[in-house]
Amino acid sequence: MVQARIRDVENQIESVFQMDDEQDFSANKIYCANCINCKLIPEIQEGKTRYVLRIRCAAGKWKKKLGEEKIYKYCTIGRRYQDACDSYDEMGDSRTFLRELKKDLPNKDELYIITEETDF
Repeated sequence: MVQARIRDVENQIESVFQMDDEQDFSANKIYCANCINCKLIPEIQEGKTRYVLRIRCAAGKWKKKLGEEKIYKYCTIGRRYQDACDSYDEMGDSRTFLRELKKDLPNKDELYIITEETDF
């Protein structure tokens, strides 16, 4: 009886994880993180001694209302998508890639210290 209850709980947990994946992913959307044009760049902070990681579109598709390039935080790129993009060049299966990306992305900005060996 105890093992049956444990299996029930495990099945419930698994179904919750699957629901989250299904809710967060849509096959009809273009996820920018899975595009070859999605580039990781350092953004210098605090008197040129520190930097944070940012994401930009090398194809120039992310624009603000006044035409300036929009740059996103590295920790949020898994949520960035578009309905259509003529420059989209997929790097692989989006569902698998995004699942792995969520595991690896930090929850918030991480601050890095610039050393003499750092080369941008």
